[in-house]
Amino acid sequence: MSDRILLEGVRCRAHVGVPDSERAARQPVELDLALELDLRRAARTDDFRRTADYWAVERAARAAVEGGSFRLLERLADAAARAALAADRRIRAVTVRAAKRPAVMPKTARVVVELRRAR
Repeated sequence: MSDRILLEGVRCRAHVGVPDSERAARQPVELDLALELDLRRAARTDDFRRTADYWAVERAARAAVEGGSFRLLERLADAAARAALAADRRIRAVTVRAAKRPAVMPKTARVVVELRRAR
């Protein structure tokens, strides 16, 4: 499958970090989601009902991230991926990139986790 829809730069605020003190306050996390699905009918018909509901996917991923508390960015990314798949049954797979500025690594601009989940 080579058809993909990209949702880039989804800004969230999440409780994430290994020490309790880091998780105490929400911190910025940015998500990129690559949705894999067959887009031929949407492209042929120009009908929005033939493609994924971008807004529903974005809301679901954001809610999963902002509604949880995570030690690991890996778990946060997995929660976003599972929420995206649940939001629209037409999505066959999703790749999520989750990025945050690491509190304990001041000379590193950001840590990024990328994972793929499929049905």
